[in-house]
Amino acid sequence: MRKSAHSFSFICRSSKLLLILLLCLVNFSQVVSGFKFDLQKLPETLNGPQTSLVRKGYLWNLCSKKFVRIKKPGSRGVDATGTKGKDFTLLKVTSIDGGFLRIQGMDNNLFLCFNKKGKLRIRNRPPRSLPHSCDFSQNLTTLGYHTFKLRDRPDWSVGFKKNGRKLPGFIRPGKNHERCHHFELEIIDLRVRTQPYDFDKLPPGYVFPNERKNKNKQKRRRKIRHKRRKNLRRGRLRGRHLLEKPNGIDR
Repeated sequence: MRKSAHSFSFICRSSKLLLILLLCLVNFSQVVSGFKFDLQKLPETLNGPQTSLVRKGYLWNLCSKKFVRIKKPGSRGVDATGTKGKDFTLLKVTSIDGGFLRIQGMDNNLFLCFNKKGKLRIRNRPPRSLPHSCDFSQNLTTLGYHTFKLRDRPDWSVGFKKNGRKLPGFIRPGKNHERCHHFELEIIDLRVRTQPYDFDKLPPGYVFPNERKNKNKQKRRRKIRHKRRKNLRRGRLRGRHLLEKPNGIDR
């Protein structure tokens, strides 16, 4: 009798679980049937206007040891002989679709491009005949330097000589020009920090920006040289000869 009772309870429990599973499946099928996905609207959302990321910064070349500057349109409008913060060295890096980017001068909005022969050239806008001649892919080397290769020709990359003049995009065999195509990208972050500081990673003696501003705003205290004690001492010394009795005569 005990075995039959245990088997009957097991059957009841299993039947309850099966009913619960069936109810869940029915509800899920109703939800899926009500969900509609429009495939026609998908290309419109993907091809619609996309927000691009614009960053400001400086490009430092490893061969010339100086910064890239975009001066004027033409073949002689770019070199790597500038100093930081001067001579058109501030650049604008704009990200575009496909993971590529464009490099422009911040002061004149001129584009850094390649011509058909693989030489650097500054243009007012990307040409219609070569629409991707101003699009670059940013790559990171094992040593931590950045390289900028052309979108249509990955074997062409931006580079400069030791004297700051531009190099052809392709690397000539037998010449050690690979390091001349390496750059350091220094981004200027003008956004306000909203995340909390990680105090474990901050160096000792770090001064926060708010504290720096408050220190500059504080007025310097005037150094007041109190000569009161000295004057009193001098006065006492000077007044003693009046209290003394010269030659024994009382005053």
